[in-house]
Amino acid sequence: MIFLFVLAVATAAASLVLGLRRRYSTRRAARIGLAIAMAFAGVSHLLMPTPFVQHLPTWVPMREELIFVTGLLEIALGAALLLRQPRQRLAGLVLAGYLAAVFPSNIYVAVAGVEVDGQPGGAYPWLRLPFQVLFIAWALWSTRDAESQPRRTATERSSSTSAMF
Repeated sequence: MIFLFVLAVATAAASLVLGLRRRYSTRRAARIGLAIAMAFAGVSHLLMPTPFVQHLPTWVPMREELIFVTGLLEIALGAALLLRQPRQRLAGLVLAGYLAAVFPSNIYVAVAGVEVDGQPGGAYPWLRLPFQVLFIAWALWSTRDAESQPRRTATERSSSTSAMF
């Protein structure tokens, strides 16, 4: 749940900074927050690999090296979220795929009852599972190009406003 905390705090901080600069956008703040959270997760993989290695079954070869590579990948994906469109959208799609690909390791921890350093046991691994769906949705939504959405014309806006009264 540390990732969720970092994501929330980073998104709130991005919202504040963007608001002060008069460039606020919920989608932009969410994307920047996710970029920071991914960089944090990647650095955590590099500096404290043990909990991440414990998410992998013992039969997986080169577990430490795999965690090192995924740490670098998470940092790169976090940085890629800060690129401009269309690369930003591609980064969101790749990140969503990556988050889906690592989801089985979270299932493994929950089902096998694996003890992970720094994480409580019991129901905690099961409570973490639905958050992966949130993170995938966050990656997809925050990188969606707002410009690709159909814009309403002034006539459409005024007719919908007048229909309300």
